[in-house]
Amino acid sequence: IKGSPLKFLILFLFFSSCSSTSWKDFFSSKSDITKKRNQELMKDFKVEDAVVEKFKVVENPEKEERTPIEPAPEEVVTTKAKPIPPIKKAIPSVKRVAKKEEINSIKKEIYPDDYPAELIKFDHDSKKAWDVFKARVIHGEKAAYSITYAGIDTGSITLETKQNTAIGGQEAYHLSARIKTSKYYSYLYEVDDLCDSYIKVSDFLPLKFSMIQRESSQDVDDLQLFDHEKLKTYTFYKRVRDDDDIKKKKKTRWSPRYFQDPLSIIYFVRGLPLEQKNITYELPILNKGKPEILTATPKGIEKVRTKMGELEAYRVEVVTHHEGKTLKGGEMTFWYATDKTRMLVGFKAKVNLGAISAELIEYNQF
Repeated sequence: IKGSPLKFLILFLFFSSCSSTSWKDFFSSKSDITKKRNQELMKDFKVEDAVVEKFKVVENPEKEERTPIEPAPEEVVTTKAKPIPPIKKAIPSVKRVAKKEEINSIKKEIYPDDYPAELIKFDHDSKKAWDVFKARVIHGEKAAYSITYAGIDTGSITLETKQNTAIGGQEAYHLSARIKTSKYYSYLYEVDDLCDSYIKVSDFLPLKFSMIQRESSQDVDDLQLFDHEKLKTYTFYKRVRDDDDIKKKKKTRWSPRYFQDPLSIIYFVRGLPLEQKNITYELPILNKGKPEILTATPKGIEKVRTKMGELEAYRVEVVTHHEGKTLKGGEMTFWYATDKTRMLVGFKAKVNLGAISAELIEYNQF
């Protein structure tokens, strides 16, 4: 359903486009579904063996001691991101247009000759966020949110931080999200989407993003691999509709040095110094290899009512600058708890059909 409120919510959260009972059903015996679907997709696209091996996910890496797996009581794992090699020459201020010869000079020093100048500017604008960012990761954390539109329960979102993995010899956080329509709304259009994001522990940069969509009218497998050495993103997309119409896309694109994927961005904002009001951070999000700019501006502390009671939370205004056919960008508000967990308390999104809100209904650490 093109005008589905939940569809718009998914577009805002993941820049793409989840029958449920209890949110606890979301964490059933489907832990290996992502791995299996990704393997089948890469086989279908005949991905080179070197690429398959480089992005192979290894569960329970041997050197887990490099980062704490379980936080101390009432503490959050806070890992200062390791610096990425800095730009050797000052990039021109954003307030003025950089001269062509200046951009060319920078590109020759630290970027390939044919690297896009636009992505160099993204790196310059985004670096200040990474300079102040501290990863806030709680392994075993599970949170559930109810989604409402016009007072109607349309579905649920769950977020989970799983055990660390390793990809290409690099230890990675494993973030997972599940989006599902409610039992009532499923009669109109059923959605069951599973997203997985693998993020380097060293600097919180994405290594791999996967989305598996199972909906009333179509099945979609979307896999994105991020090669930071080559500054390249490999994307593999397959959609199968009920009428057997199949669409397949495989692309390789340049990627900036600093970016997030459609799921990890929620956790990245969580790690910014939200107590500092009215400082705007520009954050590129890569979706199918295309960079989308998101700005996040902390606005202070508010009391937020949830089914878990009234919580004190940081309010963050988020603006997306998307130019797709369905979504033209928009505004969202996120609330993150002021306690040590800094958990996402809820959010609201403005869409063409009105406003959608999500409220925290349950939170646990296992």
